[in-house]
Amino acid sequence: MAVSFNNDIMPIFNQFRGQMMWRFDLTNYEHVKANARIINNRLANAAIFGPMPPPPFDPLTPEQIQLFSQWIDEGCQP
Repeated sequence: MAVSFNNDIMPIFNQFRGQMMWRFDLTNYEHVKANARIINNRLANAAIFGPMPPPPFDPLTPEQIQLFSQWIDEGCQP
């Protein structure tokens, strides 16, 4: 089954919406789609950029990061 923003990606970021410290809304499809490669690079390189989300939150799981990457590979479906 294809990965979609509304069903799979937005729920990952929605849990942090109240405390978001990022420059754009990670629950907004257009914002995330426009910045998907940058976000994916940050997620995939936590050793360089630090975990996402930043402490005190738990970082995304490898499965969540893979799901985001898959969403990009499949064309960033809404």
